[in-house]
Amino acid sequence: MDHYAIEKKRTRTSYFQKKNRYKAPPHRFNPNEYTAAEWMALGLSVKQANAVISFCKRPLKSNEDLKKIFVIPEVLYELIKDSTYYPQLPTKQSYVHEASKVVKPPKAVVILSVGSLDSASLVNLPGIGPFFAHHVMKYEKALGGFYCKEQLWEIFKMNEEVFGILCKHIDFSKPRIRKISLNAADFNSLSRHPYIDKWQANSILKIRKQIGGYQTVKEILKSHLIRQEDFVKLEPYVSL
Repeated sequence: MDHYAIEKKRTRTSYFQKKNRYKAPPHRFNPNEYTAAEWMALGLSVKQANAVISFCKRPLKSNEDLKKIFVIPEVLYELIKDSTYYPQLPTKQSYVHEASKVVKPPKAVVILSVGSLDSASLVNLPGIGPFFAHHVMKYEKALGGFYCKEQLWEIFKMNEEVFGILCKHIDFSKPRIRKISLNAADFNSLSRHPYIDKWQANSILKIRKQIGGYQTVKEILKSHLIRQEDFVKLEPYVSL
């Protein structure tokens, strides 16, 4: 019995010594913002204070989290638990909500005039690489300029996706056509045009010689090799 009384007294003495070692905070505080020096002022050792700082980096959200830090003795926890506060942390939902309030202005669609196309501006369009930029300009040069979007289907390896992109970004309202003079052109300049084959070119020259020069561009229809649908396509590209 004497031994039990001595042990009990020793335990009580140890408890009060620990209690006296630890101090209550001077005011309410956020554990996540406490420095190592402030934790040491409450009674923790340097090692304990640094361990608490590491735990607070998460950060702590409640006293339940604080109580789980094993280096904080029960005696100290009891002294500080009523002096702590934890600012409410923004949730993921609130971040999404705030982000949804930011209205980004729509990106301006780049519009190119069909009369001033070049390879550099075409390559900068989304989905148009050097391959199609090259073939668009090659055909534009051969034609003498585009006058309608349907002509894009005549370009080498054209597909629906590229056709849609080009139609979205090219304005066909102001075409700039380079015309061929029916009374001055030679065989080569006529036959190089995509809408005139070599037999039609030869026929145009023969009729010009026979009639002493064209008075109207419709006179090329005198050639049995040039149909009405051929003339409709060709008319924007010829002059007297």
